[in-house]
Parts: sequence; structure tokens; C-alpha cells
Amino acid sequence: MIVSSGPGAGVDTFARVLAERLQPRLGQSVIVENRPGASGMIAARQAARSAPDGYTLFLMPNTLVIAPYVLAQNAATVDVTKELAPVVMPVSTMMVMAVNGKFADSHGIRTVKDFIAVAKKDPGFAYSGGDNGSPMNVMGEQFRKESGLELTSVPYGGVAKMVTALLGGQVNMAWMPTSGNTQYFRDGMLRALATSSPRRSPQMPDVPAMAELGYRDVQATAWFGILAPLGTPAPVIARLNQEINAVLKEPAMRARLDQLGYQPEGGAPEALSRQMREDDERYRRLTADLKIRAN
Repeated sequence: MIVSSGPGAGVDTFARVLAERLQPRLGQSVIVENRPGASGMIAARQAARSAPDGYTLFLMPNTLVIAPYVLAQNAATVDVTKELAPVVMPVSTMMVMAVNGKFADSHGIRTVKDFIAVAKKDPGFAYSGGDNGSPMNVMGEQFRKESGLELTSVPYGGVAKMVTALLGGQVNMAWMPTSGNTQYFRDGMLRALATSSPRRSPQMPDVPAMAELGYRDVQATAWFGILAPLGTPAPVIARLNQEINAVLKEPAMRARLDQLGYQPEGGAPEALSRQMREDDERYRRLTADLKIRAN
């Protein structure tokens, strides 16, 4: 199972949790191979060029749907919507507008309105959404546009580095996934001001959705997709889809995913294909409108 990040990132953590539970169902070892770099294109290229025999899977974040639109035109990109075969969308995760807890306390920030008041006094206020072109970055730039604030996007190579910077106060606001980071909100190290969901989430019932606050276009979901090389036989994809869906329904797996901040999804390969097409259209438009380019 090829992943497009280094060890410890959210996609890697989920890959290892899934691999452990998938092995007994398949009767095969499931080995996670980390291939970070080039905005995920190194991993995508390796997956796309692998033999279509059912022994290679690619676990990707939806950032890779966006990547071709923000990378340089001469970059070697892989169109994951056309060059790989969908298997299943296993999980999604909510994203939030978060501020450093100490910064929030010292500036009296408890709401998005409070943040706007503080940021207006500091033109160029630095925030991060991870890599340029990620769903978090696109949301951040859309919020900058709709709020009229003068914000400066500070790119970090991946969510883990961005969260470290937010915890350390190198940036004091970020758009980030909750997956893998829920303890920071529980401990007060970070404060969630709003979610990217269309409506309030059961995971954070006290945190308003951006749509509630009048920012209807500042919404998105982060999700992972599992794909296989084109040409992988349909019965093989069907078996993989069946077993992964079965794993996602296991009570122990669902409890673990809830602990990590993931929402189980599952479904047919067509559901992943449909989600990829929707994201492809939406982010093609948004990255052009917001003039977003890669780091």
C-alpha cells in the first residue's frame, strides 16, 4: 500500500491501522510503503506504473486531485482521476479553522468574529493551510477573499509540520483536519473557531460551521481514496472493495477511527469516482479564481 507521505502523517497513520486489519481478511501481508515528495506525485507515479495484478494499492488524500492545477505546467503530474482505478473511499475528516490556544487567550479570541477583529489590526497576519493547493489552503484563501482580511499564507510541507508550527506559535491560525489532532483541542492547546462542514458536526457540537456564519463557500471535506493501477481486473477490485468495506464496519475499527477523528465512509468504487470528479471540477475552478500555485 503506497502512501504519499512520510511516516507519522495522517494518511500514513490510517494506512497502518487499515493494513493491520486487512491482512487477516486477505490472507496476505499488507506492507505500507512511504513515498513522499513532489506534492504526492512520486507516489502516484509509482502506483500508476505498477503491475495491475492486485498487489499494489495507492492510498491518497484528496489533495492529489488538486495538485495538477497548482503545480508548474512543466511538472510531471499524474491525473489520478484518469490514470488510476478507484477502489473505495474509506474515510473522510472534518477540517477546522484553529488558533493557538495561548494566542487566543491573550487576545480574547473565542469566535471567528473575534479573530477578524484581531487580524484587522495586523495587516498581513500569517496563517497556514499546509501545502499550497491543499483543501485547507484553498479554504483559507477563500476565507481571506470573503472576509476582506489581509492574510499571508505560510506553506508548510504537510499537515504534521503545520500543526507543529501552530502549536509553537510560528503561525497563530491555521486551517487543519481534526484527524490525528483531537487531543490538542481537548487539552486547550488549540481552539477551533469554525468547521468546514456544511452543518455542525457531532464531533464538535459547540463549534459553528462556516456556512452558519455566512461564509457558504468556505467549506470542504478532506478524504482519502484507495486506488489501483489501471487494468486491475474487476473481480480483484470487487474483492478489495468488499474486504475494506467489511473492515470499516468492524466495531473496533470504528472506535479507533472515532478516536483518530475520522468518519468511516466506504461504498462502491463508483462513489469514490464520483467524489473525485466533483473535487476535480470544484478545485479546478477555485485554484484558478484564487490564483493558487504550489509552494
